[in-house]
Amino acid sequence: MEQLNGVLLHLESELAQTRAEGQRQTQEYEALLNIKVRLEAEIATYRRLLEDGEDFSLSDALDSSNSMQTVQRTTTHKVVDGKVVSETNDMRVLRH
Repeated sequence: MEQLNGVLLHLESELAQTRAEGQRQTQEYEALLNIKVRLEAEIATYRRLLEDGEDFSLSDALDSSNSMQTVQRTTTHKVVDGKVVSETNDMRVLRH
């Protein structure tokens, strides 16, 4: 019986370690995902500026970095006979 209790305690310890590792990996993934979203928003801003030819100054960039942003993505699929024949992606950065 003591041997079974020892095995059970060992397995519970491993389970706790596995859960802690999974939680740590989830936090790292979320941090990386947040960085990715911010970089995509910044890229979208630069694309918009390049495409629209708007006047842009360093102070505009600094002001926009302190504001809240939402990234709106739209993916449009053209389906013919049940097959996707084209895909269009659009991303807009909305400032709050």
